[in-house]
Amino acid sequence: MLNSILQLLFPNLCVNCNQALVKHERHLCLTCQLELPETQYHLLKDNGIEKSLWGKIPFERAFSFLYFNQAGITQKILHELKYKGNEELAIFLGKLYGQRLQESPAVNNLNGIIAIPLHPIKLRKRGYNQSQAFATGLSEVLGILDYSNLIYRKKNTQTQTQKSRVERWDNVQSIFGIKQPEILKNKHILIVDDVITTGATIESCAREIIEKSNCKLSIASIAHAA
Repeated sequence: MLNSILQLLFPNLCVNCNQALVKHERHLCLTCQLELPETQYHLLKDNGIEKSLWGKIPFERAFSFLYFNQAGITQKILHELKYKGNEELAIFLGKLYGQRLQESPAVNNLNGIIAIPLHPIKLRKRGYNQSQAFATGLSEVLGILDYSNLIYRKKNTQTQTQKSRVERWDNVQSIFGIKQPEILKNKHILIVDDVITTGATIESCAREIIEKSNCKLSIASIAHAA
């Protein structure tokens, strides 16, 4: 009874259209879920992300859940994650994308997942790591272990927004470290970030993992800004 009254007074709203959510809907109404600009990259070999990473790092597959467009639904979702601390939404997206990835043989031999870490200073300021929360949802649905605690950020870098390709790479060179790399030996690890633009952050993290441990890597993100 109390929950019904609270729901009437303070209804849960869709993060995109702000309409009240009905029973069984979470974070996004069904209409907005159906309108998500999904890339289907997990079903497409040599997709946009994979082409952008060719020749830079060795990887098995790379895919992203959503296309990013200015003023679109993906931008609203990312704003909710980054500036409103909506950790539950990030986990929800991870679970939703995990269900999509189960359609692809590309994830059949994954052994673990690693989220791109935030520097402790930025983590304290933001309150949580949206990439980690997304990875949590993926890990639960795909049934793979989360090894994110093995990777750490050594430098508190500036935001990549508004930087050129060269500036993005310079900004993230040698910023990651790895603990107990032998744990990842001979495993197939999925590296997860929130948004992939040039791929500079993913590339930097992947290089550290590959150099220190003999493992295979695949890559995933919430969004791809082509």
